[in-house]
Amino acid sequence: MRVRRQQTWALCLALIVLAATAACAQTEFREFPEFRYTSALPGGGWGVTPDGVPGFDGAMQINVPVAYTPHRGVILGYSSGSFDSTPRLEAGGAKSNGTGTIGIGVGSSGHGFYFSEMPTGRNFRESFGEPAQNAQQQLLPESDRQPALAVGMQDIFENRSRYIGAPDSLHDTDSPYIVLTREFSAGDRPLYLTLGWGWGRFNSTAIGGVSWRAAEQVTVMAEYDGFNPNVGAALDLSPWVAEDTILFAGLIDLERTVIGLTYVYNR
Repeated sequence: MRVRRQQTWALCLALIVLAATAACAQTEFREFPEFRYTSALPGGGWGVTPDGVPGFDGAMQINVPVAYTPHRGVILGYSSGSFDSTPRLEAGGAKSNGTGTIGIGVGSSGHGFYFSEMPTGRNFRESFGEPAQNAQQQLLPESDRQPALAVGMQDIFENRSRYIGAPDSLHDTDSPYIVLTREFSAGDRPLYLTLGWGWGRFNSTAIGGVSWRAAEQVTVMAEYDGFNPNVGAALDLSPWVAEDTILFAGLIDLERTVIGLTYVYNR
């Protein structure tokens, strides 16, 4: 029965990847431009275990939230996304977009609540970040019979403009979503599969991703975020820096670079 469930999840992910491939003709980031790199949501460049502990371990994606939700810990991160294939470590400007994460998890294991402040945007230098607020609530813990289930919303208060060049009064960027995440154990190299549906920034379509602990200090991931297929990898810097310091890099739409660093305090 478990093998059959694994095959069903794998088929669902394959369908999402096919949809992503068909959508790759998009050539610009006119819609939701500041939300198309990292999410500042659970799993966004940092991991969350099935028990809801943030850090390097657990499910990790780039721009797709995972259902495992921190019930403790503080997450501090920053990433820089480029509008083309040239890596840039810039907070904003004509060719890059910065995204910050200041997040906190509270609650109990399997029912965590996560809230984050997400400064982003081209005007980062001038205004210290145009803010967006995100939240996620885990409704069901993972068990032998069910995946973890969570609901959330990005940019709760619609602080950002949806389109490049839109009037300041035009926002419409609140983006609700629902996600499921499941662990498939393979010894000390677990694989995590996430499937869901999102509106707004997630393009009112299916979203999903997979992450795999490829080595002791390396996680690799692939996803479809509603607009683009993305791939990435994360490196655990704990042996050389502070514990649960994570360096990650990815390709958005398999072309645009994103580089980020996250520190998680969960003790």
